[in-house]
Amino acid sequence: MSARRRLLGTAAAFGLSLLCPAAAQVRLRRVASLSISTRSSPQFVAFERRFRELGYVDGQTFVLDARLLGGDWSKAAQIAAELARARPDVAMAFGSETVLRALRQAMGSTPIVMVAVDFDPVEKNYIASLSRPGGNITGVYFRQIESAIKRLELLKEALPKLTRVAALYDASTRDQLQAVSTVAAELGVSLEPQQLSGNQYDFDAALEASAAAQAQAVLALSSGAFFGPRERWIATAHRLRLPVAANPNYSDAGALIAFGANFPRMYARAAEYADRILKGVNPAEMPIEQPSQFDLIVNLRAAKALGVAIPQRVLVRATRIIE
Repeated sequence: MSARRRLLGTAAAFGLSLLCPAAAQVRLRRVASLSISTRSSPQFVAFERRFRELGYVDGQTFVLDARLLGGDWSKAAQIAAELARARPDVAMAFGSETVLRALRQAMGSTPIVMVAVDFDPVEKNYIASLSRPGGNITGVYFRQIESAIKRLELLKEALPKLTRVAALYDASTRDQLQAVSTVAAELGVSLEPQQLSGNQYDFDAALEASAAAQAQAVLALSSGAFFGPRERWIATAHRLRLPVAANPNYSDAGALIAFGANFPRMYARAAEYADRILKGVNPAEMPIEQPSQFDLIVNLRAAKALGVAIPQRVLVRATRIIE
């Protein structure tokens, strides 16, 4: 009877696999992500869309556990540890060095795909080199210094009478501040640095201080911590009659001039990196990619609200104009 029961059980399992071959063959893959972006942000939407295009169905072929760090950096280690306990097949570190540091400490040998935008992963010893990372971390890296300089130049070109600019920066963007300080002098612009620090940044105080210092515009250096509350603090800047220059993620929130790499493209590329890792590619042998396409976005809606006119020579170079 025991042998007969085993035979019947085997036959039943075989019959089930014929009826539901996908259930018998597909292993649910787990993808964890820690980000400063909400799931509704353009870049995260692009990330999820690319996963779907690659054939992944959330809840059927994979599970995406997406966590938001928000503005409280002190929670990074706790959230990363929670993600690690679910034993993901790959983890996504989006944006800030704080995110990558927390995931590296929590994940052990789990492969990590990063989108590094406010730090140099080689200089910070997360990877051995861009061409051969050497460990369990790979992904996309965008060096912000050159773009920060270009934003200041474009801001001056868009507002020719500009002589004093407030620069919002934090600990992660001191290299950008140093670079734009040198260029500001060459442009005849006086820079008014406004440092933000702590677990939750006080943007209102920094912007009020900028206005009191008679700044005529704001240059937001590219820190991951500036992104989450961008709509609120840009609204404060507008109330103080301060145009804002920032990276393209800030254009729809009201930045007058936005220049830099296309973040949705970078996040979509990160999904492709994760797909290759899930298919067995070793992250140690996956070169770090750097973006080659850049966008200039001019927000004429913001210009109208602020009562400024953008010269035609700037408009003709824009890849997108918000009207």
